[in-house]
Amino acid sequence: MNKLFMSLAGVGAVVAAAIVATFSGAQALAEDKAPVILVVDRAQLIAQSRAGKTIPEQAEEVRESVAAELEAEAKKLQNDIEKYQKSASLMSDEVRQKTEQELAMRQQYALPQRVQIMDQAFRAAVQNAETKILIEARPILKDIVDDRGATILIDRSAVMYASVDADITEEVIEKLDKKMKSVEVQKISLAEVEKQIQELQAQQAENQ
Repeated sequence: MNKLFMSLAGVGAVVAAAIVATFSGAQALAEDKAPVILVVDRAQLIAQSRAGKTIPEQAEEVRESVAAELEAEAKKLQNDIEKYQKSASLMSDEVRQKTEQELAMRQQYALPQRVQIMDQAFRAAVQNAETKILIEARPILKDIVDDRGATILIDRSAVMYASVDADITEEVIEKLDKKMKSVEVQKISLAEVEKQIQELQAQQAENQ
């Protein structure tokens, strides 16, 4: 479960450490030096890097696989409903009522919940792949900051304007492409996701 569903707090910590950093700021101020600020566009690092460009096609394959599984679940439910409708008159009141409740539960709660769970799992798989790129870019960012004697590195989304010289995105992408050719988008299945959820719930119950 932990491999698939990285906590938002964990991802946020990685991104913050990789993208928004302050280097030797106190020392620079003590020496009365103006801070040297660099800017990087993390969204562009993902979208334009060689590894990042391998994400969309993989993501689409995962999405199609998820859609096929959910469609099969919906079809199975519809078949069970039709089967019940044909044989309901032959059932006892108790069995008929129990079957109706079970089918209603699957239709109103179980299937929509599975759709939601798989959507979350899909988003997590893509986000995890993107985070791997940012993690790989972290030492590159540090090297550039050190080489330029910068004191602050800021994500482009937090900046209204920056000079061309201050934006190191293209330089980072060029170096990143030499280190990282591709990144894997984890494949997911309904059975595996539900298994991981059950394991997590069991662990949580043990810790209570």
